[in-house]
Amino acid sequence: MSTLPPAVVPAPYRALLDHDRGMTAVLSERWGEAVGVRVLRQRAESDGTALLRDIVLTVGPDALPVELASIRIALDGFSPAFAEQLREGTEPFGRLLARNGVVFSVEVLGLLAAPPADVWAAEGRVPGGATLYGRIGRLVRADGWTIAETVELLPRA
Repeated sequence: MSTLPPAVVPAPYRALLDHDRGMTAVLSERWGEAVGVRVLRQRAESDGTALLRDIVLTVGPDALPVELASIRIALDGFSPAFAEQLREGTEPFGRLLARNGVVFSVEVLGLLAAPPADVWAAEGRVPGGATLYGRIGRLVRADGWTIAETVELLPRA
């Protein structure tokens, strides 16, 4: 995996990655429908203050994968009810934030290109030799509190 200057990321990927918005909203706009989520793995940090999960965002009736992501979500700034909604894993994180009125922006820490590991290639329905473009980011609430840290990869643009 290597970080890239924005200018070398192919245009369709760059437009989807190089911004300060959450990917749930951006991908819903790009694909013209609400994205769904499939949680591949989820666990709490040992002290219970964060939720770690690997997810696939999908669109359409055949659940086409449009994002592969690993995310660390800080739970200690949310209500217990919100944290429970997160643990259920039935809605994308960005949609839960919007529905609960949480205003945030994304600090893009780097754009990247990576060959998919076998599991990501299978989950993203991409050939093993493909290059996935993505970003490393931090979701920050309006008051400066870091909500989450992410690595997001797009199997298609």
